[in-house]
Amino acid sequence: MLSELLQHILTTAFLTKLFLEISLILLLQYIAHLDTDNIISWAWWGVFFLIVKDTLGTLVGSEAFFYISNIATPAFILLIFLGNSYPRLGLLFGIITITSALILGIVSFITELPSFITPVVAILSAIVSLYLIKTKTEQNQKINHFYTIRSFILVIILLLPSTSFLLGTYAAPVLHHLLIPLQYLGFIWLLLQYSKQEVELLIQDRDGLSDNVDTLYNFVLNSSDSLRSGGDLPKLMHFVAKTIAEGTASDGVMTFLVDDFEDQVTAYAVYGVVPPIMEVPESIPRTEEGFRDWLTHLKIPLGQGLIGEIAKTGKAQFITEPQHDNRIVIHPSFPIGCLIGVPFLIEERIIGVAILTRKKSSPLFTDKEFDKASLLAGFASVIINTIYSFQDVSERSDIDTVAGIAEDIQKALRPKKLPKLPNFAFGMFSESAWGVYSDYYDVIPISKDRLYIVIGDVAGKGIQASLIMVMIRAILHLITNTNRSTDTILSWINRGITGKIDIDHFATLQIICINPQTGLCEFANAGHRPLLIWRDNLGLVDAIDAESVPIGVEKNTTFKSTTFTITPNDVLLFYTDGVIEAINNKGKQYGIKSLTTLLHKFHDLTAAEIAQKIKDDVKTFMVDMKQHDDQTVLVVKAK
Repeated sequence: MLSELLQHILTTAFLTKLFLEISLILLLQYIAHLDTDNIISWAWWGVFFLIVKDTLGTLVGSEAFFYISNIATPAFILLIFLGNSYPRLGLLFGIITITSALILGIVSFITELPSFITPVVAILSAIVSLYLIKTKTEQNQKINHFYTIRSFILVIILLLPSTSFLLGTYAAPVLHHLLIPLQYLGFIWLLLQYSKQEVELLIQDRDGLSDNVDTLYNFVLNSSDSLRSGGDLPKLMHFVAKTIAEGTASDGVMTFLVDDFEDQVTAYAVYGVVPPIMEVPESIPRTEEGFRDWLTHLKIPLGQGLIGEIAKTGKAQFITEPQHDNRIVIHPSFPIGCLIGVPFLIEERIIGVAILTRKKSSPLFTDKEFDKASLLAGFASVIINTIYSFQDVSERSDIDTVAGIAEDIQKALRPKKLPKLPNFAFGMFSESAWGVYSDYYDVIPISKDRLYIVIGDVAGKGIQASLIMVMIRAILHLITNTNRSTDTILSWINRGITGKIDIDHFATLQIICINPQTGLCEFANAGHRPLLIWRDNLGLVDAIDAESVPIGVEKNTTFKSTTFTITPNDVLLFYTDGVIEAINNKGKQYGIKSLTTLLHKFHDLTAAEIAQKIKDDVKTFMVDMKQHDDQTVLVVKAK
């Protein structure tokens, strides 16, 4: 019996298939960390199915079973591949294919049908597969980039089992030792191609991020120059127009700012060649210089025309056929080819508009350039708001203008409200020390299964610390939309910041990504204090710490992430140095021990109540001592 089984294993090339399946598993494990968009999750189920199929086939030893299962394999994997986007269509296709394989398989082995009939199933499967793959890839640009080039591999995999009948009997050694294993090699090749492309995309993302960070840094430098010039807004707006034009390869860019008192938008800068997109008075010379001079002094009521509409609604516009848009007036001497309009926004407040244009002879803007324009407008918005804060403080004649600006920047960076989630509650307080303004925190909801919480402390104080916060926040909001791991996020922030700030202005940073549906957390730390967790099922406070250095110290620093799960009534406690380093009139620090004791004592309260208890306790501890550093506490409680 045993000898027969061994002989059968050798005959059916089971060991060869098993070796290839192990190779698939190792390959999947290797590239799993690259699969940030979960494109190839179907491959795990496919490999599992292959192993089960080959094991059962070896034990059963039926030629009919081999045929039927080999037909079912690609159908099953294709079913998983289509499952997320087309579950019903994929299921129907899988059932039809497998049923057809069963019928034809049984008939073929009972009655001797001509060999050309059986491959019909696989050929039809391949045609349907190509159509479904094409339909799905049109919905996802990244999948499209990968699969449309290589979809023929899936077609070959689908064709192999049945078309092998054309070579003769299904028991032919060439089939089991060569053609069937080629299925597995096809999957391995497909995964290797995916891995190669993911590395290329990762490099592109890093290069793109580096360019964006450089742009942001230049914005920060120019805002500093404008501040030193007494809040020179026209100078800054010209730089904004120039940066947007160069970043998007625009022929021309106009920038406008909203005048709330006059309910209008006012032109501040014109860069490059910008054709007018509205009626121009007859008195204006129809020359490039004449149009430019008129546009430079343009004022438009809110809601009037395209520019006024963007300034009123805050909705970006991407227009590829301006001649068919009744909001745009085309001038024959300067025809416009395409146009992008993006607002300058601070939270939900519209502070300005940028209009990007290309001539009729230039290529159309792309979706990527539209996204870049929106990104640059977001950078510019924060910097413009900084100048507004400077002007506002100057008009109030505050005692310390620098401190007032830094405070306004810090407030602008904070989330206006914390999200409301069914499974989590939030509580917080943030008390700034006069003249410091170096604490930063943020709560960034991305999707139903991804919520980022960030807390940090910039070394130093004042405007310089606040501008570093601007850079950190901008990079964070860029990367958290890319599904990168928390350690990768810290690494990219570090690479973006290091070398662009003084060593005296490094920053500690702590980030956690929570899946609100499952409680799974991924945590990474860059020189910040330990995260405290109340574990309700254990009745104790746990500290999550990791040896690391702050961002901004060494460009090639690597960070490590750790994962854990929180359950109902668990409490996460984030805090900054100013809390535990608060000093009383006896020179004693508040310390982590006091914070831990308080969390242990009041863990059963709501998140907001816990935060308030900590705030009150720190104030009681300090008595009348002066606060020397910002104090921030963020409490997250699982329900």
